Amino acid sequence: MPNNIQIILVVGASVLFLIILYFFFKPVFTRKLIQNSLDDSQSMLFEDRVEQGTLGFEDTDDEIEEQELIILNLVSMDKSNFEMSQVLTLLKNLDAKYINGFFSYRDLNGREVYRIASGINPGLLESSTQTHVLLMALDLYQVTDPQKAFEIMLESASNIAERLHASICDSARAPLTKQMIEHLKSSAQEIGHVRSMKSISAR
Repeated sequence: MPNNIQIILVVGASVLFLIILYFFFKPVFTRKLIQNSLDDSQSMLFEDRVEQGTLGFEDTDDEIEEQELIILNLVSMDKSNFEMSQVLTLLKNLDAKYINGFFSYRDLNGREVYRIASGINPGLLESSTQTHVLLMALDLYQVTDPQKAFEIMLESASNIAERLHASICDSARAPLTKQMIEHLKSSAQEIGHVRSMKSISAR
């Protein structure tokens, strides 16, 4: 028959073991939750086939086999919600078209370059929207010139951030650094090169 000290030691060891398990697995679950949230925002912008046809993408009979997204977040410096009337007016002045709750910026040929939505689910930008984050998304495989498209989006992000007093952040909402900008430019340039090679080989 175990005495009281032995019982206390067993219970204490069990509690300590559970605490260790909690702190060990907590970061894993947290990262998974953040990643799922980011994936939801990305898929929300680009997954719908009917919507893509409506926006004037490539022939709806053609399946998009590859996708490489560049995500920028514009985060309010004081974390207060943006004034939506100012946001909507600013985006319209940038010649972005309002479509199904988000804004689409297109080139002179009518092809979409990037999209802008609220960075907080469900992502809609409407007069009643309350958000302190704007999400800008560019699919490098859907634009004619990936590198130029990224430069256009980055310039627009700078203009919007300046007027809304926001910080430009990466997909993880960490401040965008010069190193990250160069990395994203390299990715865009690489995909542009690969597409050019595929186009030449297909002739």
